[in-house]
Amino acid sequence: MLVKETDTQNYGRCMSLTAGKVTLLVTLDYGPRIASLTYDGSPNMFFTDTEDEVNKSNSLMDPSLKGMGDWHIYGGHRLWKSPEDIASYFPDNAPVKVEREGDGVRFSSAFEPSTGLVKSMYITASDDGAFRIEHRFLNGTSAPLPPVSLWALTVLAGGAVVKAPLDTSDTGLLPNRNLVLWSYNSIKDPRLTVDDDCVTVTFDSSASPMKIGLMNTLGVVRAYNHGLVFTKSWQAEQGDYPDFSCNTEIYSSHLFTEMETLSPLKALDAGECAVHTEVWTLSKE
Repeated sequence: MLVKETDTQNYGRCMSLTAGKVTLLVTLDYGPRIASLTYDGSPNMFFTDTEDEVNKSNSLMDPSLKGMGDWHIYGGHRLWKSPEDIASYFPDNAPVKVEREGDGVRFSSAFEPSTGLVKSMYITASDDGAFRIEHRFLNGTSAPLPPVSLWALTVLAGGAVVKAPLDTSDTGLLPNRNLVLWSYNSIKDPRLTVDDDCVTVTFDSSASPMKIGLMNTLGVVRAYNHGLVFTKSWQAEQGDYPDFSCNTEIYSSHLFTEMETLSPLKALDAGECAVHTEVWTLSKE
């Protein structure tokens, strides 16, 4: 993996990570966020909020966060806390700590007083361009934290089509699939296609927000755009999950589509860590 620091117009200072024909840009001035994913100079697979259209006012935050600024989506890939609440919107506007560890690079946030967490992404890669993203929560407080799920959200550029497989194994008298809806969307939304073995969400720049969730026992989800296929895979662990037992969620608005994976809920003792790892590949369709 080739690692070098670079200045960019849209994301400020970044660390560029290249393996094979695939390049990631990881922000250094805020985040951590993986702002860009490209294949051999292709368009960015990720959304960039150049007009700052998606944000949340600091006035909604805990008073202890005064002066840290508003929360901005920025774009790209981020790590959040689930179940979602206002604490999830910690304004991650501070510079990122960068450490070389072994064959990879760790990007860490400052301590978040609203969640009690320190977040980090440890990134390694194989020579063929497969990236391993190890997401980590550290309980940075001196007391136990209630159960949390690591929530890895990838904000895809407009035009993406996302496909998540459904388990078709024979479970006899027991269910083998779930489909979870949010209050603001309809099962009849034309962007949503449900087949026996797959859920598909198609982007529409004129549509209002919608979201779908499922328990993805196969541990893989894919996005198609720019003639490329972006695949995230992970170990679908057994355990309790948020949002009516979802480990995969797809959110779409008129600007972008989010491809999200989640870890099981886990309570963290003081100083304890939890990890959720995704493997990313990007290739031509």
